[in-house]
Amino acid sequence: MIKLKLMINVLINLNLYLLAQCVAKKPKLWVFGGWFGERYSDNPKAFFEYINKEQPSIKAVWIAKNPQLIKQIRALGFQAHHEKSLSGIYYQLRAEFAFVCQSLHDDIFAPCIGKRTKVVNLWHGLPLKKIMYDVFGDKVVHKNVVGKLVDKLSPYNQIRNDYLLATSVETQNTLANAFRLPKERTLITGFPRNDVFLKPYVKATKSAFKCIYMPTFRGGIGSECDLFAQYGFNVQVIDHELLKNNIELVLRMHPVNKPPPYLIEEIKASKAITIDSSADIFDSIAHYDCMITDYSGAYFDFLLTGRPILFAPFDLEKYKQQERDLYYSYEEVTLAPYAYSWPELIENLIMVKQEDSSTTFHQAYQCLQSKFHQPLARTVRSYSENLYNQVSQL
Repeated sequence: MIKLKLMINVLINLNLYLLAQCVAKKPKLWVFGGWFGERYSDNPKAFFEYINKEQPSIKAVWIAKNPQLIKQIRALGFQAHHEKSLSGIYYQLRAEFAFVCQSLHDDIFAPCIGKRTKVVNLWHGLPLKKIMYDVFGDKVVHKNVVGKLVDKLSPYNQIRNDYLLATSVETQNTLANAFRLPKERTLITGFPRNDVFLKPYVKATKSAFKCIYMPTFRGGIGSECDLFAQYGFNVQVIDHELLKNNIELVLRMHPVNKPPPYLIEEIKASKAITIDSSADIFDSIAHYDCMITDYSGAYFDFLLTGRPILFAPFDLEKYKQQERDLYYSYEEVTLAPYAYSWPELIENLIMVKQEDSSTTFHQAYQCLQSKFHQPLARTVRSYSENLYNQVSQL
């Protein structure tokens, strides 16, 4: 019975896919999706809102799998439809462009996206650790007869990216190779989500020094991630030091990881430590005075602020052995001093808060900015506008 249902579903999707090849595409109809159809965030959200607000000639439609998410987006005044609703299927079948940040078959309903619809993967960050084909290569998965038949009848599930975004020549080279796309299809536009860093930042004189800790993805989806107790994270001691120095520390785990339950309970009693679990960190990231990370590519984005970035590679060798290799030697693209425990990290945090960074630190910082971010042309106001200008010419 399960196999029968699977084959019926495959045949329905195959017919939709064949229909998608025949249906005429409607100019200036663009569909958007992101994060497995479950989240409204990241580059797709930023670009979607730019199009809705600044380019009224484009009909922008968000495609999602989560009914609550659809209500949320509609409440903002934008169009949103379920991927398998009649309206959602119609818009996907007729779309001129489809914008995603994971993959076509993860973020929207791939059977409805024909070959004449241009697929632009906005991706979700600059990589320090290896990604895509640089990790998996041409790994062969052996399947039985049913599995092979399903694959044959599901061409829409193959990896497909017609265009990809980059932020500089350096990242263009890396991403084009990782996705196996020609460089000319890897557009140097900057990331739409980084438009938040282009707005003036004015800090209140007496407000606390706000720092966000953003470690990289580890393990599997929904897995716990303990980078705390074993590296000397004592909530009471750290809370005391932060309060004494007027510092606020916000812990932001990777969206698919979660803090250990014991830590959540201890932090509830803290005055200077909180946990951020908002849907989109780019709604608030520009308001921080400092970032702490280990291997997360989010620090590449934060470089645009010119504000301090601290590195805490607590488990560097273990991470490289158990997770993924890095594109660069760690020391080549990060900033010293490093911290290998929480007490050491808090000392470094107090130091940068007191603006006690060396000339060498600032010079290295500027080199990283130049390496990973190409400046916008004077006539362009945002990364979203830069992307729109290039996409409109495709």
